[in-house]
Amino acid sequence: MRTYNKYMDGSRILLGSHRGDRKHFPENTMSAFRASVELGLDAIETDVRMTKDGHLVLIHDRDVTRTTNGHGNVDEMTLEEIRSLDAGFWKGPEHVGQRIPTVEEFLDLIAPTGMIVNWELKEYPTELGERAYTCADKLFELIDKYGMAERSMINSFSQKILEYTADKHPGKFQIHGYFDYIKIDRSEKPLDSFSDWIAIWRKDPDHVSGFIADYEFAARRDLPTCILVPDDIAHYKKAIELGCKMFTSDDPEKAIGFLKELGVR
Repeated sequence: MRTYNKYMDGSRILLGSHRGDRKHFPENTMSAFRASVELGLDAIETDVRMTKDGHLVLIHDRDVTRTTNGHGNVDEMTLEEIRSLDAGFWKGPEHVGQRIPTVEEFLDLIAPTGMIVNWELKEYPTELGERAYTCADKLFELIDKYGMAERSMINSFSQKILEYTADKHPGKFQIHGYFDYIKIDRSEKPLDSFSDWIAIWRKDPDHVSGFIADYEFAARRDLPTCILVPDDIAHYKKAIELGCKMFTSDDPEKAIGFLKELGVR
């Protein structure tokens, strides 16, 4: 297994929150991240984009409409414009006034905790060209500034971004791939040749916890697997039986209970 740190070697089952604790708080906001810290989770998954003036912010969608009171694309807005948006009102009146965080703001919270960060780079070369690589480089610089390389997993649906990361910084970060059935910006080298983790993403109503063939593919290559499943103990149990080593949860408080009941936490 290509592992370079003690945090993510597949020896124990990890639990992370998906965009923070998005069950109880607006996704990708500081309140969702603080809740994840307070729950004692192993990791947080979050989404990185770059503003028009080159600042990194945490938001899933390119268009801000779904999760803020604004409209438009992140890459066409300045940081000042982004920070003026309300990113919490849609979740309920108690969340009004929350802002889209910067990566620095997030790292100020997370760096002292010992938690893993699963950084999903949401800008793709086929969509945004060279700025996708610039966004990645800026993130790597901030990870170094905060001493977070050992606790950083780089995740993207863009194979080219993951290949770029692995080539430019060999062994520095854990590389999180999505098998070849995700075909955004296909890499030159086979994805499994430079990945350290692989996501179980292919599912259907009869295989909510993934297909055994995908787990077997990962096992043959000694790649630990992670998954996002509905927060139901039966799905967690099945995924563990199939070999899952990391869960990303929309309701991490509930997921903690599942893993304790299953005897793996």
